[in-house]
Amino acid sequence: MTKKPLSEQVVVVTGGSAGLGRAIARLAAHRGARVVVAARGDDALKATVAELGPGSVAVEADVSSFADCRRIVERAVEACGRIDTFCANAMVTVYQEARSLEPEELRRVLDVNFLGAVQCYWASLPHLIETRGTFAHVSSALAYRGIPLQAAYCSSKAAGRAFFESARVEHRKHGIPVAITLTLPGAINTPQFDMARQYIGKQPQPVPPIYEPEPFAEAVVHTFEHPVRELPVGWGAQKLLWGQKLAPRLGDLVLLRNGWKGQHTGQDKRVGSPDNLDVPIPGDHGARGRFSAQSRDRTIWTTLRLSRMVLGMAAVGVGLATMGVTNGWAKPPVRRP
Repeated sequence: MTKKPLSEQVVVVTGGSAGLGRAIARLAAHRGARVVVAARGDDALKATVAELGPGSVAVEADVSSFADCRRIVERAVEACGRIDTFCANAMVTVYQEARSLEPEELRRVLDVNFLGAVQCYWASLPHLIETRGTFAHVSSALAYRGIPLQAAYCSSKAAGRAFFESARVEHRKHGIPVAITLTLPGAINTPQFDMARQYIGKQPQPVPPIYEPEPFAEAVVHTFEHPVRELPVGWGAQKLLWGQKLAPRLGDLVLLRNGWKGQHTGQDKRVGSPDNLDVPIPGDHGARGRFSAQSRDRTIWTTLRLSRMVLGMAAVGVGLATMGVTNGWAKPPVRRP
């Protein structure tokens, strides 16, 4: 279902002060949307709002708190009058093998990545029903494939994918006019890799191929106007999904060889370095991380896929219009008495 143009939308983005969320908020604002940004760090929020320009709104909040999720929604409606798209993007992670995870660390990742998205859905749904809007969850290709050192993150994304898959069918059953869309990004060059808690003693990195956040933001923002059930973003994400469906045991063998060394640069990093798992790291960290030299600034695979979707929808529209005209021509002449 096609939604209203982005220039007429009010968009809420959680985790919107850094990384992919910052790039999403920036692009939505550039295309004319009224943007509400939610995040934990006050200084990063101020810098984001200054970048987005007049009309943008900042809400300091932690999505692990249901009260904070409701406050994000209330502030957005108070400031902008409505919500057309709610983009649940906030995330945290811990680099640690599954058997060694501390219960409170696993719980924290689930509270932010899984329950945070669910609580934002619960809080925003009544307002999205009013606008026939979209709930956009920024998930991950790792929602379909667990990898070493990332059991907490992968399980949180898998839980979110299953939850929203259930909700999507329920919406259709009950005629709820709110689209639920999931984007499944691959590896992105964001500051998260400098802020994540890690127990490997090395500088974490995205698993190549790595992309800048801007082309991935383009894909996410596309779903605000043209909701897609699930959209893998980047060739690396698409390969991972196909590999998991066709040859998961081969994936195991690849990860046995590359699953550890592929996730760090080899550069030493002290275990216990400052991280953002429980509290934000002060400062404005922007959208891009330290890996721009290795990152691609476009994803041809996703661009082609989205182009086919747009062309397909246009063809359907032309077909329906043609049918309408043809039906009009086919009507028998009116007999006058």
